[in-house]
Amino acid sequence: MKPKISGSGHIGANGNRALRVLDAVDANIAVLDSEGCIVSTNKGWRSFSASNCHLDGSLPRQIAVGANYLKVCSEAVGESSENAMLVFEGIRAVIDGRKRHFSHEYPCHSPDRQRWFLMKVKALASSWPREVVVTHIDITERHRAETELLNKQRELNAALLDLQEMAERIKSLLGGVYLPASKEQRLSSARTSAPEDSLLAALSRREKEILSALVRGERNSKIATLLQLSPKSVSTYQSRIFEKLKVNSVAQLVRLVSTSVHK
Repeated sequence: MKPKISGSGHIGANGNRALRVLDAVDANIAVLDSEGCIVSTNKGWRSFSASNCHLDGSLPRQIAVGANYLKVCSEAVGESSENAMLVFEGIRAVIDGRKRHFSHEYPCHSPDRQRWFLMKVKALASSWPREVVVTHIDITERHRAETELLNKQRELNAALLDLQEMAERIKSLLGGVYLPASKEQRLSSARTSAPEDSLLAALSRREKEILSALVRGERNSKIATLLQLSPKSVSTYQSRIFEKLKVNSVAQLVRLVSTSVHK
């Protein structure tokens, strides 16, 4: 028997201990029904909603109990629409049983600071019609650390290219004529480096092109222009690459590829 849920999303007097514990979890949690409507939230979800109220001081109704979370995602417009559509498709797949779980990292900046969150979606065991738990975890500090690591990795790659050029120069000088490699040739050499075939076997030709661009640090908008795709298509390909290679961020993707290349 399900515990009674009040209209504000609080657990009723008969709620069990396991559900009350959710209020102590350092994450924003909501339960969606089979239609995508929010049927319950934890304290973290409600606190986040209260701290991100509208300019007139009212609470955002689109993430309160009773709101259709899937509808909000599908109707999103502007810069966040691509992420919102990926979230819609991911949650819908879990509700429909086509996926066991779904995860997605996304930015959620406030006026005074930059923030990143990790969303995880998983079906509630033995629920029918199927209900899913949506969890949002603040990963801002981890994201910053990964970004710093990614920048250092790129600096290291550039330094290795310089060292390689120096080694070729010394070798050429000892042999006689030196023909320096152009910057374009060095960049081309770095861009054509690819991980082991076993790593790429699961990727399509287009996904490999997207992977190469992501590792080079290209933004989705530039990748879309280079490959004559829509930004939404690039975002979808990126999500598929993450899923196939079992990574959750570009930083993890770069580390995976770098490790394979230098084995």
